[in-house]
Amino acid sequence: MASAEIVTPQDWTEVVSPPAEIADAVAAHVPDTAGQPLTTRQLADLSQAIAEREELWRPMVVADPDRRRYRLLYEDDRVDVWVIMWMPGQGTGYHDHAISGVGVCGAEGMAIEKQMVLPEGHSEVEVRPGVRREGPAGYIHSVAHGEGTPAITIHSYSPPLMEVGQYRVDEQGVLRREIEHGRRELLDNTIAEIAPEIV
Repeated sequence: MASAEIVTPQDWTEVVSPPAEIADAVAAHVPDTAGQPLTTRQLADLSQAIAEREELWRPMVVADPDRRRYRLLYEDDRVDVWVIMWMPGQGTGYHDHAISGVGVCGAEGMAIEKQMVLPEGHSEVEVRPGVRREGPAGYIHSVAHGEGTPAITIHSYSPPLMEVGQYRVDEQGVLRREIEHGRRELLDNTIAEIAPEIV
């Protein structure tokens, strides 16, 4: 990962302002839930439907070897949908999505999703095109580039992702959950540095 000094701030207006034609096309895939949050199955279905329509996400992809890039495709008061590009060395570290459920689908390349399995280590799932993952509120995982070409994944959250719990290890070696804004870039990998056998 490049040092923070050479990583320029992302243009947040660009990140969270999808073109109207893309947002409208994605909206057509969002199920009517009578104002209720989507289930994790519905979120995974939505992410898969978008992943299968390359014209909806390809124009929004930003390739950047220095940091993971993500762009909003659609949001309303029930759900938000994102496209994320992963390049070598890029990952989130362990985090949860607070009250939001999540549905993920691979669109291109291969990302790795991990969950801590204590005390044995971790699970590991290769998220390739068409591979779906889903998790309820409080679901703790990490996602990173897997291998080969850059990876692209589609993520849907309901309720919209406004809070993330980022897991970090403090100076005394204690695991702590720090609250971050749901749209803040997750870069921390301290657990990987301290205990690589479980990450």
